[in-house]
Amino acid sequence: MDDSASRDDVEDGLRNLLRNLIETRLVQADLGATLKALVETLIASGALEPERFERRRKQTLDTAVERLHTRPAVQFGEAVDKYALEDLPQIDCAGRLPICQARCCKFTVCLSAQDLDDKVFNWDYAKPYQIRKKEDGYCAHSEAETHRCSVYGHRPATCRTYDCRNDRRIWIDFERRIPA
Repeated sequence: MDDSASRDDVEDGLRNLLRNLIETRLVQADLGATLKALVETLIASGALEPERFERRRKQTLDTAVERLHTRPAVQFGEAVDKYALEDLPQIDCAGRLPICQARCCKFTVCLSAQDLDDKVFNWDYAKPYQIRKKEDGYCAHSEAETHRCSVYGHRPATCRTYDCRNDRRIWIDFERRIPA
């Protein structure tokens, strides 16, 4: 078996595993809603003291939050056909890159299953399926000198549809070319 075939198998298996994890989290959300309704009913009936419950809830929440910080969160990008998208923002990115320094390439971008199937993206194994970032905070596919996208033809739907014109993180005034 060659390396590319085994990597494909591993990525397909990991993707399936993480999809199952997402489904499990939906079940957990339903369970949480059920427990919340039960607790509210017990408090309303007087069978449970609110202060005592809140103290225990806070202790349990603190423990759960600590565990969440040590485990990766799985996020997929929007499930759309990025190659069929129409009416995309018309922005002269190449002409503005020297001014804005591609600030948008520092945003967190989650890859879709279609992006993963393209097999051109470097994603962060600690944060499936977010595009990996370099030490400087830029996307792994942002070229160091120019900030041009090295996978532009395959870029995710998030990147294709993003419109920086009214984003105050990027521009104070888009038309006058005043960066944030």
